[in-house]
Amino acid sequence: MNRYKLQKLKFPSNCKVVKHEFTTYDPEIEFSENHSLNYLSEDLLQIEFEELDLIVDLGWYGGISNKKGLFKIHIIKDSNWENPIKIETSTSQLIIVKKLEDILSLLNK
Repeated sequence: MNRYKLQKLKFPSNCKVVKHEFTTYDPEIEFSENHSLNYLSEDLLQIEFEELDLIVDLGWYGGISNKKGLFKIHIIKDSNWENPIKIETSTSQLIIVKKLEDILSLLNK
């Protein structure tokens, strides 16, 4: 049984969840190299807003064997991954959840 559950999020009805492997594991509070290997990657969550031509993408970037990394939310317009319209970051799972919820709330139409 997994120690960390999927992070509960309130997804807007106008979105499509492409991937959701974002858990409640917070390396800032309870770092473990083993947990980081199991629960962190660059591909944790991806949500599409087709009518807005937006993608909200969440991943972990940086160290897995140490605490030198951070969560990043990329907001992508028109599939332009080279130039995100916004990037939010945090080393804290709790803070990145709040930032993600704020973004999803703004995009909820």
